[in-house]
Amino acid sequence: MSDDRIQQGLDAYADHLQHTTAPAPAREIRHRAARRRRNRTAAGAFVAALVVAGGLGAVLNRPSGPPVVPAASPSASASASGSARTSDVSQLRELGIDLETAVLLDIADDGVDRWMQAGAGDVVDFTGTARDATTEMELRPAPVSARNRVTIALPARPGMCVAATTGVTLTLTTCRDGDATQTWRVVPAGDSGQFELEGSNGILRVEDGRLVAPDRSGRTGIQTLR
Repeated sequence: MSDDRIQQGLDAYADHLQHTTAPAPAREIRHRAARRRRNRTAAGAFVAALVVAGGLGAVLNRPSGPPVVPAASPSASASASGSARTSDVSQLRELGIDLETAVLLDIADDGVDRWMQAGAGDVVDFTGTARDATTEMELRPAPVSARNRVTIALPARPGMCVAATTGVTLTLTTCRDGDATQTWRVVPAGDSGQFELEGSNGILRVEDGRLVAPDRSGRTGIQTLR
């Protein structure tokens, strides 16, 4: 076979490869690109469907009523209530008025010893002249929210408090939280530690050791003596 025939055969085979083999990779590339676009489109549609389904589920599962607010625990409520029902007596302590300790309640500046005393029949006045179980009193912060309120207890008679009556006299009765007749407002009289005691019938007034009506003249200044 001559060289010319060999060359013609090679040229014909090369021309055949150019027209049959070369286009195949291009078609495959286009097919692959089309498949990728279809896959991306399908994936996007699937994600969109999930988002819509999730939103719809959230709407359907949303509670129809108002949000439930948890109730305060009983212990917290009791603690807040307890703190609100104890009178603030910090001013009295700063003025040197003795609280929560046994003291004599003395009529100030009268020149004699006249102390609050629980006498016969549990009648209370200011005729005490000796320090004993009947004259030692204790001012305790009252279980009320108002400021500078106290109860007057007799340590020798646990559970008993000094109370106002319908008249001018005072009496010992069983202590009761919040009882207006047993709640006394301590009214500071200057910065000397003296004060007045105001009860349900007004400020206590004493004349010669006896309690007198609010409209009569009498001494009102009281001091604590340890």
